[in-house]
Amino acid sequence: MRILRQSESLKQIFKEQIENKVSEKREKLQESLGGGFLGEIGSGFYDFIQFKNQVKGGIGENFLSFFLQTLPDTWTMLNNGLVPTSSGKLTEIDLLVIGDKGIFLIEVKTWKGSFTCYKDRWKRREGSRWIPLESSPSEQSLYHKKMFAQWINSKINNLPENCIQAPVIFPIAKWIGVTDCSVPVLGSSQELRQFFENSPKKLVAEQILTISELLEDLEFPVLTDKSSESKPKPTLRKKTLIN
Repeated sequence: MRILRQSESLKQIFKEQIENKVSEKREKLQESLGGGFLGEIGSGFYDFIQFKNQVKGGIGENFLSFFLQTLPDTWTMLNNGLVPTSSGKLTEIDLLVIGDKGIFLIEVKTWKGSFTCYKDRWKRREGSRWIPLESSPSEQSLYHKKMFAQWINSKINNLPENCIQAPVIFPIAKWIGVTDCSVPVLGSSQELRQFFENSPKKLVAEQILTISELLEDLEFPVLTDKSSESKPKPTLRKKTLIN
C-alpha cells in the first residue's frame, strides 16, 4: 500500500481553522462561567479534554493505519485527509483508503464502553442509563461522504455509482448496537478488513491513481480563475476489471 501525503501549507490552513474554532468555544465557556478565575479553570479543563481526545484519536488512527498497510500494493491511504467543503473550509477524514473496491472514508472513534444508535441518534451507557450524545459519529461520517463526493465529482467524470463508502469504526468499544444507521458501523479492525473484502470491485488502476494524485495536489482555497474553470475534467475510461 502506498501512503499519500498532502502539503504542509494545506495542513497549516486546517490547523488555523481548528485553532479559531477551539478559541471560540473556549471564550463561550469562559463567558458561561462568568469569566474571572472560574472561567480560567473551565478554560484550562476544556484544553485538557481537547488534548486528551487528540491523543486517544491519534493512537487509534495509527493502529488502524498500521493494520491497513497489509492491503494490496495497488491501494493507497491518506491519514487525516483534508478535503474542501461547501462552506469554504476544510474537513478532516481520519483515514482515507482507495483501492479497487472503492473509496473508503473511515471515521475512527476510540471510545470505550457501550453504545447504541437508532437512525443516527446515539446513546452511551452509563451505569443502568442510556445517555444521548450531542454529536453523532454516523452523521459526521455521512457529512464527510457528501463533501468528498461533491469535491471529487467536480474533478472527475464517470466515477462508478456508490464507489464511496464512509464507515465508522469503534476499535475498542465494549459493545455496539446499531439500527437503521446511514453509514456502516464496525466494531473492530477485523470487521473493517471483512468490509473491504465483501465490497464489490468499483475502480481500476487509472482511477485509483487519478484520485490519489488529486488528493496529494490539493490546494486551498480552490482556484476559480477562468483558466481553471475552462480546464476540462478528466474522463476516466471504463475498463474491464480483472479478478
